[in-house]
Amino acid sequence: MPKFMLILRGDIQADYSKYTPEDFARILGDYEAWSSKLSAEGRLEGGQKLTDQGGKVIWPKPGKKVEVKDGPYVESKEVVGGYYLLKADNYDHAVRLCAGHPNLQFGSIEVREVDFMGGPED
Repeated sequence: MPKFMLILRGDIQADYSKYTPEDFARILGDYEAWSSKLSAEGRLEGGQKLTDQGGKVIWPKPGKKVEVKDGPYVESKEVVGGYYLLKADNYDHAVRLCAGHPNLQFGSIEVREVDFMGGPED
């Protein structure tokens, strides 16, 4: 069965100050409920939230050298906040599985099929 990575993006400039601790607890519960539902269906392979701070961006340079910079950048409008890996029948099915995902309140979800490059699916 094909596997898909869901890349969760959010607006880095959003104002979250209006949210109370209770709001954040409810939102976290929504994420956990969505994950639990897919896990119970045997579709969720894994996923995690990424840290809000730090990170590195590696850029290729001439002569097989690389340049390492801090990232993501403040001037970015979106930041990758987390990911999931799930099993779905096809792209349309993977998109349908995203219905009701709480990240859609704050940003977007990019859906990409995992390419096993001719090898066996793990």
